[in-house]
Amino acid sequence: MSGLKTVVDTVNNLHEQLVKKQDKITQSMNLHKRLISSLWGLPTEVLSQIFIYCLPEDSHLSLAQNQALVLLTRICRKWRNVAVDMPILW
Repeated sequence: MSGLKTVVDTVNNLHEQLVKKQDKITQSMNLHKRLISSLWGLPTEVLSQIFIYCLPEDSHLSLAQNQALVLLTRICRKWRNVAVDMPILW
């Protein structure tokens, strides 16, 4: 009987730990959602300025898949449209 109580206590302890971890993850997700939604709501003019700062410092523009400008076009449709509509980037 005491072995069963030990197992139940262990399961209850694990359950409490999982609930705490779930709460932390939920809080983190909510924080990130607020951050992301703020970024998506940036006006086109602000996004344009951010994109300009992503230009490489040297004059050799590369359209490699891992370059900032190419990556920016993959965030969402709005960001792609803003980036593509900026001749200075290309």
